[in-house]
Amino acid sequence: MNTGMVIDMRAIEDIQQGIAVYEEQIKQTKEFNTHDFIQYMEPYFVRHGYRTAMPESPRNILIIHDAGVGDFINLSPCLRAIRQHYPLAHIVLVLFPRALALAEACPYVDEVIPNLRQCDWNDFLSLYEWNQGFCAKLLPYHFDLAFVFPHYGSAVQLAYLSGAKERVAYDISRVQKSTFWHGVIPYDVVEPFINRPVSYQEKNSHSCERYLGVLDGAWGERVNDRSLEIWCQPADLAKAKAVLADWIQAATPLYAVIMGGQGAFNHWPPEKYAELVVWLLHDYPAMRFVLLGGGAADEQEVSRFLTAYRALEGDETKLRNFVSCLTYCESAAVMDYCEAYIGNDTGNMHMAAALDKPVLMPCCYPAEFPIGPDDVSAVFYPWQVPAVFVQPANALPECRPKRSEHGCCSLYEAHCICQVEVRAMRQGFEILRERCQRGENSLLCINQEQVL
Repeated sequence: MNTGMVIDMRAIEDIQQGIAVYEEQIKQTKEFNTHDFIQYMEPYFVRHGYRTAMPESPRNILIIHDAGVGDFINLSPCLRAIRQHYPLAHIVLVLFPRALALAEACPYVDEVIPNLRQCDWNDFLSLYEWNQGFCAKLLPYHFDLAFVFPHYGSAVQLAYLSGAKERVAYDISRVQKSTFWHGVIPYDVVEPFINRPVSYQEKNSHSCERYLGVLDGAWGERVNDRSLEIWCQPADLAKAKAVLADWIQAATPLYAVIMGGQGAFNHWPPEKYAELVVWLLHDYPAMRFVLLGGGAADEQEVSRFLTAYRALEGDETKLRNFVSCLTYCESAAVMDYCEAYIGNDTGNMHMAAALDKPVLMPCCYPAEFPIGPDDVSAVFYPWQVPAVFVQPANALPECRPKRSEHGCCSLYEAHCICQVEVRAMRQGFEILRERCQRGENSLLCINQEQVL
């Protein structure tokens, strides 16, 4: 915490009491009017010095981000740009805990505060109650400025309850629901909480560009350095060097294989990964593979992979299984030794992009559907690296009439992605190599029927 901060508990308790009183009104009327709430709360903030003019050089800055690991990695150019723009400010980052390990290694923020209940909020009263308690952690800073990169209504409301004088975010009413807004909280409920709205630019498809668009609009100039970053501690680097020591010494070409991840619809069957690795080793015997990931789902996937790999008589001396054996930052350090990423659409894929690694991915988005600017493949592809996504030609019959932003509508099982063939991924590997040689740092989506 900022050591120069003076904590006025009476002020914090008074503001929280005001929020609590209004909560009782909501419970009785079953209605919430944002403008009425702001008019009610402003005297509390004024009384305790939260509404004085923002100084020319902000002293304390709040950044709120409320999404997963991949989203956080795509936010990294914004964190760097904010630090460069305000070199003397004390910067506090509030984020969902999934990305906590990465955020704690970030050199651009002074403090990180995890928000345990920041995502997937559909009940307004529930988020109101949570933010009433959570704001006590933020009010002592007397934030001059808050940047909000929201996916959920809770982040926008929390920026207001933090007491920040100026709150910068997109004009929420113009943000596409499928892309930057989740849950059922209407735009007009939270839009008034932002007092420095930035115009949303529809031309910005990738999430990295959409985050940077907040800063471009707020500062009136384009942020020049739009590259991703990921950060590791010296201990993480030492761990990676130790577990790969013999392969590093032998200058062996390493490839990261990542299965599992959130969203079962993105899971290419582990048995197919096993077959692909055996095939690649047959054609490129010098290759070595590291299996990365963590958690129960990833452990199940890698178990299936190893069973299939052994059945195919794959050479286990050419594999190293680090699933659930390394921290997230240690995995990043290991991946930095790899030539490329082969795997599912996970946060690790964005980690690979931040490390400038080419990406080969089986994709659940069928080639028969044109990819629109708000579809997942357009918003969350690997940023500024050569990437090849291998697509099934068509959606399975039950998904065709229900096309979603993911392409496949069966979100809780591997479905359309199971149609991607191993030999198509093998061809995709060669196409990726060619794109790397030509320096093509962009995404290529391939209909597998075109390469089989």
